[in-house]
Amino acid sequence: MTPFPARLFGPQLPGSGVAVTGVWQEDDRLQIVSPEQEWSATNLSITASGFNAQGIKISWQDDRGEYVLFIDDVIARDLCLAGAPALYAPQLQRAGREKSSVERRFRCGWAVLSGLLVIPVLLIVLLLLKQDVVANWLIQHIPVQQEARIGDMVLSRSRLSMQLIESGPSVEALARIGAKLTTNSPHRYRWFVANQKEINAFAAPGGVVVVNAGLLHAVSSPEELAGVLAHEIAHAELRHSLKGIAKSLGLRALVSLALGDYGGTALAEGLKKVTELGFSREAEREADLEGLRRLVAAGIDPQGMVRFFELLEKEQQLTPPEFLSTHPANTERIAALKREIALLPQDWQPLEIDLAILRSGLPQL
Repeated sequence: MTPFPARLFGPQLPGSGVAVTGVWQEDDRLQIVSPEQEWSATNLSITASGFNAQGIKISWQDDRGEYVLFIDDVIARDLCLAGAPALYAPQLQRAGREKSSVERRFRCGWAVLSGLLVIPVLLIVLLLLKQDVVANWLIQHIPVQQEARIGDMVLSRSRLSMQLIESGPSVEALARIGAKLTTNSPHRYRWFVANQKEINAFAAPGGVVVVNAGLLHAVSSPEELAGVLAHEIAHAELRHSLKGIAKSLGLRALVSLALGDYGGTALAEGLKKVTELGFSREAEREADLEGLRRLVAAGIDPQGMVRFFELLEKEQQLTPPEFLSTHPANTERIAALKREIALLPQDWQPLEIDLAILRSGLPQL
């Protein structure tokens, strides 16, 4: 079989990946070699990626975690496809159909942009004056399926920088509370605990929610944890992460998102920063109110959200927790939540979550 060049991302590899050579074996394995290491991959998942979906993304799991192989060069892609076993023909055919679909969308996008380039000065003025409007319009045209794929990429990159716990009492508790807060959501939510001591949590596009072990140790009641999850779920449902990527990286990332180009450099840089995105005060207020609405709909005492923000205020007087860098819990927001809660009935069902059991599966920090 003919070898082909590619770039590999995975556990214990640099965040920028490593250059490797791949070659298909007669027993349907994919052999991958770098100057320092060698991998043998089976049970592969193959999808289209890269600019205009011309590349190939191959992913698999082993005992060390998830690996992702990107083949962006057209010649390398053809070599990979030419030698691929018949076992993977259905996946390759789907990737080819996706490539054709993206090409059609790309041609339509270029037709629109070509028309706008007739009046470039007006376009520049429009983008400067109406950046939020343009961003919101494009984001509204990103299908849920594409958003889920973006979440998958964020999750893959997160695995490279942190150890994620995917099962056990803590994850089960997150899923139980989360199920109450995500009724009728278009997303398929996935819950993870990061082995990190900082008080932090984040929601990636498409329903990926990661909560640090440090936050689970900090909460004093299941209702406080529910308040955090409701706030993060609200960010996901309101697509604040997508908007954050768009606003921080501009038109290049927007076009990548809208056209499904997940291999573009601008979007790749944005995905690295999803866990660091800070939201505007308006976005935080929206997430507060939407999170509050979801707590009420689930019959969960919303005072838990207030108590957690009050805890953060106390922590800020000592050493500001990581959570505050992206979720500023100021007294104005706490007061606004208390005013809203004061207008609500006080008939709440306690959450049957044992924090001691939840923490029993967590590593020592």
